[in-house]
Amino acid sequence: MRKIYIFITTLMLVLFQFSSAISADNQKVLNLFDDLQKVIISLSNRIQPSVLHIEVIKKSDSFKFKALASGLVVDQNGYILTNEHVVDKAQSIRVTLPNKLEYPAEIIGVDKQTDLALIKIKSEEKLSVPKFGNSDKIEVGEWVIAVGNPFGFDRTVSFGIVSGKGRVIPFLPEESRLISDFIQTDAAIDPGSSGGPLVNLKGEVIGINSIGLGRGQGFTIPINTALKVKDKLLASGIIERGWLGTAIQPLNRDFARYFGDENLKGILISDVDLNSPAQEAGFLPGDIILEYQGEKVSAEKEEDLNRFSLLVSESPVGKYVSLRIKRKENSLDLRAKIALQPKVKPEEYETDLGFTVKEITYGIYRDYMLEDKEGVLVSFVEVGSPASQGELSEGDVIKEVENIKISNLDDFKKALEELKDKKDLMLTVQRGKNKKFILIPTQRKKEDVK
Repeated sequence: MRKIYIFITTLMLVLFQFSSAISADNQKVLNLFDDLQKVIISLSNRIQPSVLHIEVIKKSDSFKFKALASGLVVDQNGYILTNEHVVDKAQSIRVTLPNKLEYPAEIIGVDKQTDLALIKIKSEEKLSVPKFGNSDKIEVGEWVIAVGNPFGFDRTVSFGIVSGKGRVIPFLPEESRLISDFIQTDAAIDPGSSGGPLVNLKGEVIGINSIGLGRGQGFTIPINTALKVKDKLLASGIIERGWLGTAIQPLNRDFARYFGDENLKGILISDVDLNSPAQEAGFLPGDIILEYQGEKVSAEKEEDLNRFSLLVSESPVGKYVSLRIKRKENSLDLRAKIALQPKVKPEEYETDLGFTVKEITYGIYRDYMLEDKEGVLVSFVEVGSPASQGELSEGDVIKEVENIKISNLDDFKKALEELKDKKDLMLTVQRGKNKKFILIPTQRKKEDVK
């Protein structure tokens, strides 16, 4: 009996000590979570004054609508970073400060390829500039918070981790393709959050939020990239990027075996543009790029091409660069003089005759497989408008207005101004392989004018 009593007493003592240990461990965990919670609250309070609410009135074709977004203060003098897609086709931009005061904003400059825009407000209020981190040093797994105005709910905070680095969004249309190495995060980035900051637990902004693709799939522009773009836009309002003039594709293992070396790594040139630096340097379709400025380059998948595109775009215009290529059985060293990248975002012009045209950029020339870059592209025709009555179609390229040759958008604007009093307007357009005359009545009845 005494042995049983001693056994039960000993067991109870062990269980008590075990439960005490569990309680102590639980308390440690609770303390850790409590400390983390305090950090997040502190960060939230610190960053929120730098996050602004943005409302944009846009017009796309014949429709007007309001879009909501976020912006981040980057200078006390009223400069704010947001996304290019936020201000694209904006007719007006209004910014609301944390104290609820509203100000109109002007666009200083945009960069479509990094989805960044710099806007400015004139405010007597002292704006709060956050602390910026080094996005090159972030690690996958870092805890972060995203701050923005999702669905119009001001300065909403979401919590998550850095899910990935160097991400590319490959399914965007070619003319909208971005070249920034995105930070991926599972912190919620919903509509309205675009333009807000991603912040690490040190309170440093490490990115500008760009796009969310469902739960757990948010993409952020690295702050190092954003600040470089900001500085260039402040200096000149434009971004100059280098251009080589090659169409490239990944050199996967199937291609490597075809070229006789399954271990071959590089980037395959599929086309060389006319009058480009690559053509002048002697590049040919089928060449394989092995090195760029002494750095080995390769791509197994489409998203891997982004790294090479960044190397070229960041090369100074006018500088000679060296590339090592493989051509059949030979390795060659070629030098190319980097040129200014052709304009990416086309300027649009809305006429009062019910149609809109775009300048023909290099991208439009390739995407529409046009014979040349002369003229302007019809991008929209309003139903029931004079242009619609004349059977003008989207995709037509206007080559002449009356007898005035149209080489570019400026020519088109001048021609319309000169001929504004004509009763009917004769256009010569290129539609596919055929030329066609379009007659547009310019004098609309009052009841037709909206």
